Amino acid sequence: MSFLQWTFLLGAVAVVGPIVAHMLAKPRFRRVPFTMLQFLRTGQQESYSRRKLRDLLVLLLRCAILVLMAVLFARPVLHVTAEPPRQRSIHYLALDDSMSMMYKDGGRSLFERMTEAAVDHVGRAPDGTSFSICGLASGRTVHGLTRSQALAEVKRLTAVPKSARLIDYLSILKQAARTGAPGDTLSAVVISDFTPGVLRQLERIHEPAAVHEWKHEVIVPAAPVNNAAITEARAINVSDDKLDIDVAIANYGDTRQQREITLRAPDLKPVSAAAVLQPHERLIVRMQMDLGLSAHRSNPAGLPVEATLSPKDNLVEDDVYRLAVYIPHAASTNVLIVDRAEETFLFETAMQALAQEGPAKGLTLKKVKESRLAAADLDWADTVVFSSVPAEFSCPTSAFQNHLAGGGKLIFFATQVDNRQTAERLLREGLLAAVPEKWVQGTTYPEPQPLTGEYNASSNQTTRMEAQDFAPLRNYRLDRIAFKGYWQCRVPADAACVWRLANGSGFLYYRPSHGGVCILVNTSIDDSLGPLAKSRAWVAFCSVLAGEAEQVRQFCFCPEDRPILNLPNSSRITQQASLGIENCDGGKTQAAREGTRILLPPPKGIGWMRTLGEPTLYAAINLPAGETDLGRPTERRVADAMSGAFAVNTSEERVLSQAGGHAESRVPPVRDKPVWKAFAWATILLLLVEPAITNRLKR
Repeated sequence: MSFLQWTFLLGAVAVVGPIVAHMLAKPRFRRVPFTMLQFLRTGQQESYSRRKLRDLLVLLLRCAILVLMAVLFARPVLHVTAEPPRQRSIHYLALDDSMSMMYKDGGRSLFERMTEAAVDHVGRAPDGTSFSICGLASGRTVHGLTRSQALAEVKRLTAVPKSARLIDYLSILKQAARTGAPGDTLSAVVISDFTPGVLRQLERIHEPAAVHEWKHEVIVPAAPVNNAAITEARAINVSDDKLDIDVAIANYGDTRQQREITLRAPDLKPVSAAAVLQPHERLIVRMQMDLGLSAHRSNPAGLPVEATLSPKDNLVEDDVYRLAVYIPHAASTNVLIVDRAEETFLFETAMQALAQEGPAKGLTLKKVKESRLAAADLDWADTVVFSSVPAEFSCPTSAFQNHLAGGGKLIFFATQVDNRQTAERLLREGLLAAVPEKWVQGTTYPEPQPLTGEYNASSNQTTRMEAQDFAPLRNYRLDRIAFKGYWQCRVPADAACVWRLANGSGFLYYRPSHGGVCILVNTSIDDSLGPLAKSRAWVAFCSVLAGEAEQVRQFCFCPEDRPILNLPNSSRITQQASLGIENCDGGKTQAAREGTRILLPPPKGIGWMRTLGEPTLYAAINLPAGETDLGRPTERRVADAMSGAFAVNTSEERVLSQAGGHAESRVPPVRDKPVWKAFAWATILLLLVEPAITNRLKR
């Protein structure tokens, strides 16, 4: 026996107290006149003997209580010999059920060959082996299977349009090593085609999984690979009723291939182009579709475009790429400029340049003084640009909210003038993206480009996703423009900073509100605080702010993504809180709507997701990029990658880790059994018994 807190044993010294008290407590007699002295002496001797025995018994009980309490606080544990654990052999089979395994080789797919290899491994395992079957792409994992159950689970697997994730499989092994019994023997078996993507995952693993044995089996085509794929398609621009699309194709095969690319869309004439690809070559082909009357629809339109390769090869799933194109309507965009003292000349010049030569051919400008702003002006405008945070309101805040509810924009530039009271009110009403709180005088510079995903930590996921509206700004690079000062701003939880200054402060703040968007630019609209308005990127910057930079949007996703249709702020598809959706498998479900954003449910496979109703919007679900790259791996590279991902934990090492010493000192394993409960009950029992015994003996 040992004690976890042995210092409490010193408390047993407290037994000295009752002993000393017992020794000092001498009986005192009182003289009583009595004639029968003979009987008095006999009774006195008998009474003294009983009293002495009673006091000694009470003393022992009290001392025992103090000692037990000291031992209880010391937390005693009893060392007992542990029973030898029952050893189990557990095989973790990692089966690659990604789409690349559907490659046909000699009439049979790689997936069928992998299934046969897994069945053979399960059949050759020793009796009593427990199996865990892990689908690397599907994430389907079943533990504790018998041989017959494992065979049935292997045959139940099907290929899914996702990428294999080795990191999840390693996490399962590490968890099993931590929670398994000491005698368990873990074996890892990986059966895959070990595409370049899988190998890169293995080579990036820094903490290997400890197992007793690991094996791998490479399933590759016996003949040279014959496969080409469309890896990506991107809508570039709409000009003169023609849609430009870049199609990227890759030759994953070992031979030269001549393929034909065809673009198809409903109600449009198909377009084809020929491409010749050398082995392992990647090529981008620019193609153009004539939209005709479809480009002049009165409502925003979703155009589903499919790019196909012909003739077909040994893997047809990657010969089709879907591209959902959003073509905004050609209606005029109304921009209202609100100023104080004619300080918006440079912004007006940029807007006029866009209206004359840029893509915003329907752009209409209107300017009004801040003191004369009326609700009718806000009703007319799609985008309202304030040269500064207003000092006072000339129209009710409800007019601003109605403007946002129609999908509008409110843009505020900053000046050195502090209008804190008005800014606080605008913030409370959801009309301002951030409140300028402290002016900092000093030179600073904006970052060359906006953020690529790191937004305000306090902003929620919805805001971070919607801030992708500013993705076109990453196509422009601001020069080293010196600002004379800037505001330190307070940002609400539902807003985001999408562009920063070099010192980390915010430059461009973004906040979705009332179905529209509020923006705060942390500098002036002219050159009073910095020469931003005279830079080469000024026109493009103003174009993005006004909502005219991105004429075409596309919605392409992978099965692992959560599809979000992020539409321009001028778009109002419906006022309903949810929309009917048809998923890739033809099933019907619902999607949530937040202003101009539609949050679709998880995809069911690859194909098209579309809204049920008019106008119909599409989301294209394609295979992950590079998933079907069938570049043949070398055995040496696979072995090296597996060696880095798995560490062999031999039986000798396990004995050594359990014993905590050298391999020669193989002592029987022991375990600590807490016995404090027994001492606690004994203490409670004595505390109850001691008063009863004391009272009984006094009688």
